Amino acid sequence: MRMRKKYLFIILVLVLLISVFIVGCIGQTVAQLEPTKQHVDYVLASVPLSLDPAKLQDEAGYQFWINLFEGLVRLQPDGTLAEAMAEDWQIEDGGKKYIFTLRESAVWSDGQKVSADNFVSAIKRNLTPDLHCPYAYLLYDIKNAEAYHRSLDQDYFGHKANVDEVGIWAEDERTLVIELENREPAFLKKLIHPVFYPLPVQAFQTENGDFFTIDNLVGNGPFKIQQQVESEGKYELIKNESYWDSGTVMLESMNWYLPSQERTAWELFEKKQVDLTTDLPFTEVAKGLKKGYLQKNPLLVTYFYQFNVKQKPLEDLRVREALSFALDRGKLVTDVLQGGQEPAQGLIPTGMPDSTANSDFRQNSTKKIPDNNKEEAQRLLTEAGYPNGEGFPELEFLVSNSGGHQYLAEKIAEQWAESLGIRVKVIPLAWQDLLKRMSARDYDIGLLGWVADYPDPSAFLKYLVTGSGNNDTGWCNEEYDRLIKEALNSDEEVTRMQAFHQAEELLLAELPLLPLYEYNKVYACREKIEGLYFSPLGHGFDFKWTSVK
Repeated sequence: MRMRKKYLFIILVLVLLISVFIVGCIGQTVAQLEPTKQHVDYVLASVPLSLDPAKLQDEAGYQFWINLFEGLVRLQPDGTLAEAMAEDWQIEDGGKKYIFTLRESAVWSDGQKVSADNFVSAIKRNLTPDLHCPYAYLLYDIKNAEAYHRSLDQDYFGHKANVDEVGIWAEDERTLVIELENREPAFLKKLIHPVFYPLPVQAFQTENGDFFTIDNLVGNGPFKIQQQVESEGKYELIKNESYWDSGTVMLESMNWYLPSQERTAWELFEKKQVDLTTDLPFTEVAKGLKKGYLQKNPLLVTYFYQFNVKQKPLEDLRVREALSFALDRGKLVTDVLQGGQEPAQGLIPTGMPDSTANSDFRQNSTKKIPDNNKEEAQRLLTEAGYPNGEGFPELEFLVSNSGGHQYLAEKIAEQWAESLGIRVKVIPLAWQDLLKRMSARDYDIGLLGWVADYPDPSAFLKYLVTGSGNNDTGWCNEEYDRLIKEALNSDEEVTRMQAFHQAEELLLAELPLLPLYEYNKVYACREKIEGLYFSPLGHGFDFKWTSVK
């Protein structure tokens, strides 16, 4: 009897252990099968200045537009253009007429159809003269767009037009027609910019721009606003199931937190309370990139200093070459900027597409900037009549009054003083005052940055053609103008890019401006996040392809 009880007890223990083991295995299997929560917590770099596409000027504002809205085309992570609201298009009249067919499945997040009229109304709104849209110039390819937009401008002496004469109209609900002033091979690339995006009818029915608030936004992009939680300083976004390509979108939800004085983005990231931020302390950047806990993404941005070539002694090419050779750009980037920037090799930054697939314009260029050769710099300055800087006038170096730009300019001035024996006075100015003096050509040297509005070399190189409203250098060159015109009128992409390469080589030979560095966006991101894409145009993260592993 005692033996039977003993065996019975052993059997019961074994059964219990086996049951625990089986339950544990089942629990483990269930855990393994449970899908990963597709959610991201993200801290914005700043509070959006505006959510109105006619007033977008900051990364935070663009961040909302490229995720909540969509235009005719969309920039892909591989740098190519893909159909978006437009499923197809035809180009007629020698490249001056575009006929877009909208998707049957293109709808707003409230279920209403996206129509061709939504594009017409939005684009004409952005051209309204008294709205002062900062990127309306991107629309000037459209026939009579500039003539209408500048019709109230006292400084504009060209042909003037009314809104009905602007070359954009709807043939029917799904057919949008855009007529250009002249053929523009890069026109499709420009359509990436939100200034070309559509607006629903609600945007024109609310007073005082009330539509462009979080509570009222109705978009047509991969995500939509669930709500704004003011007490927590965040926006809640969810997947837009009405989006035509919703099957590609993996994220189900996101929280976008606003920056806070009480809790910095970096503190939240360190405490694992958020997954992603670009709002980083300067002291962390160099260390974080070196140790690998921060990442960087190159942008199509080049910082440069430009000369007033009509001013002595800067009208002398040898002086401009000497100033370039006297700089060690690598040292400026490594020791001064410390933000993962790269020394510039030309005006066109790395990442700009070239004529062939997966080809980079910068890597295919052969002309390099005069750089880091003290002996050559001194020889050139002596040849120009200023041995050891003797008799060289003190130049004014205009910069924006942000601390980083002023500090960089002072370090540049130190390198010039050490290598050439010349003095440069750094003058920090408010941004508007800086632009005013530059446009009046009331300067010697100015420090600027240029961001590509669209992924094409023309976004940079048109800047310096004769008569350009942005060319404040006083430099003009007939051959340069001819090459840019040849590129813009070429139907063959290889020929077009060859002309752009020749134009940049000419630019670097004459040096009306000197590129300094290429800008990178540095950010902190959890390893679990995949498919994250940061727009090279500075529009922020496009989360359409993002997922959590």
